[in-house]
Amino acid sequence: MRRTRTGLLLAVACLLLTSGAWAQTAPTLTGATGLIDSPTAESLPIGRFSFGLNAAYSPMMAGPALSYPPYPEDPLRYSRGRFGVSMGFGLSNSWEASLAFGALEYKAGSRMWAGNINGRDRVGRFNVSETDKLRLGTKLILNPRDPVKVVATLGAAFATGGGVNEPDSFSTGRTDWDFGLSLNYDWFTLATSYLSAASYGTPGALYGTTNVGAAVPNEWSVRIGANIPFVPGVFRGIFEINRTFFYGGDSNPLPFSEAVLGGRVSLGKELGLTATGALRINIDQWARYGTSPTPIGGVVMVGWVPQPAAPRRPVVAAAPREEPPTAPVAAPPPPAAPAPAPALATAAPPAPKPSTTTTDEILFDSGKSRLTNIAKAILDGVALRLKNNLSATCAVAGTTDPKEKGDRPALAKARAEAAKDYLVKRHGIDAGRISVAATGDGDAADSTRNRRALVTVTFP
Repeated sequence: MRRTRTGLLLAVACLLLTSGAWAQTAPTLTGATGLIDSPTAESLPIGRFSFGLNAAYSPMMAGPALSYPPYPEDPLRYSRGRFGVSMGFGLSNSWEASLAFGALEYKAGSRMWAGNINGRDRVGRFNVSETDKLRLGTKLILNPRDPVKVVATLGAAFATGGGVNEPDSFSTGRTDWDFGLSLNYDWFTLATSYLSAASYGTPGALYGTTNVGAAVPNEWSVRIGANIPFVPGVFRGIFEINRTFFYGGDSNPLPFSEAVLGGRVSLGKELGLTATGALRINIDQWARYGTSPTPIGGVVMVGWVPQPAAPRRPVVAAAPREEPPTAPVAAPPPPAAPAPAPALATAAPPAPKPSTTTTDEILFDSGKSRLTNIAKAILDGVALRLKNNLSATCAVAGTTDPKEKGDRPALAKARAEAAKDYLVKRHGIDAGRISVAATGDGDAADSTRNRRALVTVTFP
């Protein structure tokens, strides 16, 4: 157990020291996009999917034993390890589904202490490995256009084993249900969730008899989380603290608080790979019983969210070329007449130099002038064209959607300025080569197309 714990903590440290080029949406331990435990207002776009691998180690405290006498060192302290796989799919731009499954490992040392875990009494040393329940979940952003977004989650965890027929298992062998809500503003998240745990017991053989086995307590958790961009677009710090309460079981553990401290980095912009590492600290166990056994665990997560296809290269349309006028063919002079003196040919006027333009479209979130990663990728291509032709100029025109609230002319101007600032500050383009304008509200049927800026590059 000590060797496993040490390896996990070293892996967490390595991940926190890693730096990448892009850190964005990634799955949680349950598959929904978000932090580590808490889902946020980030969501998979429609038709996009995610894939995640995670390994978690958590120090836990059992409830009072039901069939053993109390021991001096009670309650039983144990560890729960989990290796999981998750998948997600965007049903719409604010609604996604997820699937998560994996394996569990429960361990306790050889101390003489007793306790109840998921309705099962245990005493002394044990080491149990089993498959985790298969969780099918869904996540919906109820108000995607508002600054403070409300997110609802629902999940069902289906048994893959356990029950009274497997006495060494900690699984109840029945389906658990969970549901939750979270409030999200920028990088801050406040979430709550409730787990309705299936009873370990099964009905007796005769009608009217009590269940066989102990009832498993339900769990209610409250979480506060932060997803802070310490290095924007490169590294995010993730901080979560939760308080968990137990209700309705035959043996309920004491409430406890857990802190999660870590970060998320990128492993490749084009691939959409992210790595997350964090420490998990059982605050109550540390405060009551000290550091033996250790109250510190960890989490390692690797997520893959495939990126959209690179934007199509803009079509460069050349201005039509005017052909020089053709001089008329003079009729031959009569043979008897003397040949006229040759006249100086008049030079044809030079053809106008062709000019070309390219136009790119970048989209913005409702009410925002902040550039998305897709918009930055498009502007990177614009900057390359401006660097390759130092005579080229650029014009940026920002528009708004009539449904957006607030000062829309100022928002349209801010969107154009955001594109100009990116080209100037990120790529060093001379600001005098870029003009900005606000063209008011767009008239497209799709409101997304109205929240945009048109970037036109002219090559003289």
